[in-house]
Amino acid sequence: MNGASEIKIQELKERVHQDAGRTDEIYRIGVEIEGCLLDNKAIPVSAEPLIKELEGSIYEIDYEYGRCQFEYKTFPVGMDNLDYLDIVFENFMENLDKSIKKVYKEKEVIPVFLGANPSPEIMKEGMITDIPRYNKMASWQNNLPNVEIDGNKFNAAHVATAIQGYHLHLQGKNPKNTAIMFNHILNILPSAILLGANSRLFAGRVYSLHEPRIYLYDQSEQQNSGFPAIPRYLDGVENYIDYIASREQNTTKDYFTLEKERHDDARIRIGIDSYRVETRIMSVQPTPKSLLAMVEFFIGYLSRAIHEERELRSLPTLREERMATVRYGFNAKTHFNIIDIVRNQLNFARKGLSDLGINVGFLDILDKRLENRVSPGEYVARIWSEKFNGSVDQTVYEIISDIWHRTKENQPIT
Repeated sequence: MNGASEIKIQELKERVHQDAGRTDEIYRIGVEIEGCLLDNKAIPVSAEPLIKELEGSIYEIDYEYGRCQFEYKTFPVGMDNLDYLDIVFENFMENLDKSIKKVYKEKEVIPVFLGANPSPEIMKEGMITDIPRYNKMASWQNNLPNVEIDGNKFNAAHVATAIQGYHLHLQGKNPKNTAIMFNHILNILPSAILLGANSRLFAGRVYSLHEPRIYLYDQSEQQNSGFPAIPRYLDGVENYIDYIASREQNTTKDYFTLEKERHDDARIRIGIDSYRVETRIMSVQPTPKSLLAMVEFFIGYLSRAIHEERELRSLPTLREERMATVRYGFNAKTHFNIIDIVRNQLNFARKGLSDLGINVGFLDILDKRLENRVSPGEYVARIWSEKFNGSVDQTVYEIISDIWHRTKENQPIT
């Protein structure tokens, strides 16, 4: 970094030091979910009219990288308000349904909450939102090699138009606690990938990988995403500041923009009045209850692990398990039994929720997925196999209609 930036980094570290004694509300939850719009012919539909319709309302949504994508953010709530958050999401989906019918009167438009856009048209030119930030990112990615999966090649700049994520923000008590949370979150990332994957149907084709979304995104951003490239676990937030400052500056030199543009599986966000960890690895889930099952998993596990000072697993092992899970899912082969690891972590999370006095309301969804070896991605792939009659467009339409029905009814896939 240049001299001016180095001064700002030092000032930021001094602020972290001064905040050591903070006692903020721990595990305060904020959620971001991304969706996309397709019509009944599986063609992407611009989200801009819908975004403008909802502007200023309590269900306001925002632009995303792809023209057909949108993002919805919840206001932060306490960890004991998950039932309330479930209602917020149900009301959002109900309002979204009404608003789409109002805005797109001339055709049937369906919102899709899957990790990958199933439209065969999505990887074509003209799908990137015309906003400076996204144009700058696309300009950088256009210089990267094409990404390849199962014999298909895609322009690196087009990949993000076709993937939808689920970002979970958890507030730490203070900088030290936030760094500890970050360390322990890395230990459950492979499990979160396994249980929440839902991107096998991507751009009109079912791919062999358990979670193609992550595989493609890692390639399309090269060293700008993936499992954090830290050499060792953090001793404090200061270590994370050094990590961000040391990364290649592709589109900016400002620390907070660098922090935002780091698309790692997990990252620390330093706010004006808070410190939090943002987990970005997960696909958006088709139903509110599934979203909250992941929240219970993270909160319960973190609470118990931090209280017991649970031993952290080696970073190379976690990186290996992450890639094995992305490729092979429930059939992943590593030095350890991935099924046993996930089962133990779910049980650990349940104990953590009990310690916090939180009644388990959603975690059973993940238990059933593990027991049945099912993820939303496997469910979608099975429907494709059953329904495909030679027409990609028609089959995609039938699948997204099925998923949207489950979304509206809040029926998790188990």
